[in-house]
Amino acid sequence: MKGLVLLGVGAAALLVGCASTQKVLDKAPTAIYHSDKSMVDVAFCLQNKNNVPAMEQSDGSRVVLIKNGYGGVAIALTVRQDGTGSKTEVRNQFGIIGAAWKQCIGTQVGTAG
Repeated sequence: MKGLVLLGVGAAALLVGCASTQKVLDKAPTAIYHSDKSMVDVAFCLQNKNNVPAMEQSDGSRVVLIKNGYGGVAIALTVRQDGTGSKTEVRNQFGIIGAAWKQCIGTQVGTAG
């Protein structure tokens, strides 16, 4: 019984540390990528590789959220049209294992300092 209580307290502590979606989206990008593929194609690839939806925003961009095992946003990817290609802004909140999303977004062109 004591083990279950400690497990519950540990899980609660982890959930408190989970970032809200808006908190992650309000952060400056940790990396920026460019792709020759359109925003729609990149967003489709991201949702397909990660089994999550690409949410359309009021400015026309698409946001894909990759969550950790506790439901907290680990990475937020914002995909925007950029000429004939696209630009993807990556906002890292937590490190995660695996990076299938990197197969979709092209070449890194910058980081936020």
